[in-house]
Amino acid sequence: MTISRGKTVREGSRHLMQAMNRKIGVGVLWNLASLFLTRGASTIFMLFLARLLAPEAFGLVAMATVTFELASAFVSSGLGAALIRSKTVSDADLSTVFYTNLLLSLVAYAALFAGASYIAAFYSQPELTTLIQVMGLVVFINAAKVVQTAILSRKMDFKTQMKANTFSVVVSGCLAVAAAWSGWGIWSLVVQMLSSAVISALVLWLVSQWRPALQFSTESFSRLFSFGRNLLVEGLLSVLYQNSYVLVIGRFFSAELTGLYFLANKVSNLISQQLTGAVQGASFPALSTLQDDNAALLHKYRQILQLMMFLIAPMMGLLAGLAPVLFELMFDERWAGAVPYLQVLCIVGALFPLHALNMNLLNVKGRPDLVLKVGFVKKAVNLTLLFLAIPYGVHGIVVSQVIGSFLALIPNTYFSARLVGYSLANQVKDVIKPLAAAGAAALTSWWAAQTEFSFMMLTLIVSGIAGVFVYLAVSVVLRAEGARMIWIKILDRLARKLSPKAYGDQ
Repeated sequence: MTISRGKTVREGSRHLMQAMNRKIGVGVLWNLASLFLTRGASTIFMLFLARLLAPEAFGLVAMATVTFELASAFVSSGLGAALIRSKTVSDADLSTVFYTNLLLSLVAYAALFAGASYIAAFYSQPELTTLIQVMGLVVFINAAKVVQTAILSRKMDFKTQMKANTFSVVVSGCLAVAAAWSGWGIWSLVVQMLSSAVISALVLWLVSQWRPALQFSTESFSRLFSFGRNLLVEGLLSVLYQNSYVLVIGRFFSAELTGLYFLANKVSNLISQQLTGAVQGASFPALSTLQDDNAALLHKYRQILQLMMFLIAPMMGLLAGLAPVLFELMFDERWAGAVPYLQVLCIVGALFPLHALNMNLLNVKGRPDLVLKVGFVKKAVNLTLLFLAIPYGVHGIVVSQVIGSFLALIPNTYFSARLVGYSLANQVKDVIKPLAAAGAAALTSWWAAQTEFSFMMLTLIVSGIAGVFVYLAVSVVLRAEGARMIWIKILDRLARKLSPKAYGDQ
């Protein structure tokens, strides 16, 4: 009887883990689809706009973006994440968050409008005043869709979010290119941002059945904000930190250099941060159900980290190796100065999943207070490095990001070790193999690109194939866990197709 009961428990645990794997897998697939569709379209439009606009235009928009991203972080205040994580959510909770976000967005926009001239004076760029006052409307628009996004995330409905994001990116991109072609200059980028926010919010409201009721619960606000308040401070610090490089470059250097750095950082983040974000968004709701089972949570997070590094590390390596060819193929000579920035930032991008997933682990464990503490320490270190690097120019600033990324591994992994036993040493062991293989791939693709063919596209293809081949070969030789998991999954799928009855598939 005891053996039978134990077997039943193990079977139940196995089926639960399989169901969770399917949930995470489906969510990741939809998030990745959204990533490739929205970011792919966004990249195409960025290429068109970069051909039509000068780096200075991107630099000015980057300077203005710092201000309304801070305002957006203040508005979100962690309440959206609190809704997603809560085991149960009432109508009062949803309405309370909705009205709170709207009120905060009005306060934030009023502050932006009033302070626009002072911000422009800080950068010594008078034209920023009107830009900030107009672009700041994005804060109010985004606040109106926080609840709809949280509801869809709780339902693991990433398909609908993908449709809304894709539609908004395509339409706003077309409008921006048309505006740039018509000579609107920098305002074409403003058109893109505003129209994207408006269209995304409208689509989410149209597909969502939820509507706010005329109620506000102080109990709901207190309960949700107790979780979200630490995320509010962490969010503000994160946005300030992430944009501090643009802020400093814009303050001490030219708008042109700011634009070059902005583009390099945007291309780097396109792969690392967006792909990691897709996995985080899909895994967070499901993994929250394992928050009380440390062994299961550790096992699942190790798998996610190993797979993420196996996928992202080679992408960043190949991007670094092929950057000169890519920029020559896609941009004109005005943007060539962004290449060395991008190549260094690819190192930061390769390490990003390691940082992000450790922070996500703390949120799953319900410890946003630790997220705040860790964020404060690593941001203090990185900002110190940033200001020390100013005398060495933009190149020195970019290198300081790499140094800071390595140093940030210490505080990022400290609490992961304490909470679930996932130490820095163990994490390094899990990621060192794909990083080494990615380094070999980067060098191979760069070396292959030195042999120029008659067509630039042919050089890109041959160099890329050489880099991919070396990465896979080195991964097999080193026995990278990510490669092993993918291979086992492929064999399992083939076995199920060849012998469906043996697996119970009817």
